[in-house]
Amino acid sequence: MINERDVDALIHCGDYVAPFVKLWFNKLNESIKKQFFGVFGNNDGDILYLTQNLGQICEFAKNGYELIIELGGKRIFASHMPKQETIDALADSGKFDIILSGHTHTMVNKKHNDVLIVNPGELCGYLTNKSTFAIINTETMNAEIVEI
Repeated sequence: MINERDVDALIHCGDYVAPFVKLWFNKLNESIKKQFFGVFGNNDGDILYLTQNLGQICEFAKNGYELIIELGGKRIFASHMPKQETIDALADSGKFDIILSGHTHTMVNKKHNDVLIVNPGELCGYLTNKSTFAIINTETMNAEIVEI
């Protein structure tokens, strides 16, 4: 689905779980692989091999857990499990246009002080029975939660 949509970049908010997930990411268009970023989650057990294996196509956050990048002219913060007060403080700081998180498996798609805050839910669908991801349009500053 990502290959079929007009997606320029991919940001993964953690819990890859195991290095073999690279097989799925290998199916991405080459243009998306050039803009593939990620952070680790609390269930990423083999971070060393994940970094070696998936790191061939994904640029991980320098510290592994908090990513700050600019895409589409927007400053983006991504972390697997920031606390709600951290998300609010980041939104109030004026330093970011988009804040991304994971961990809770709960979909969030809202704006706070003109900052887009998104948690896409969970792609695997194990806990919620919904396999979802988000596509963000940086021009309109809107997110679409896509269910597979």
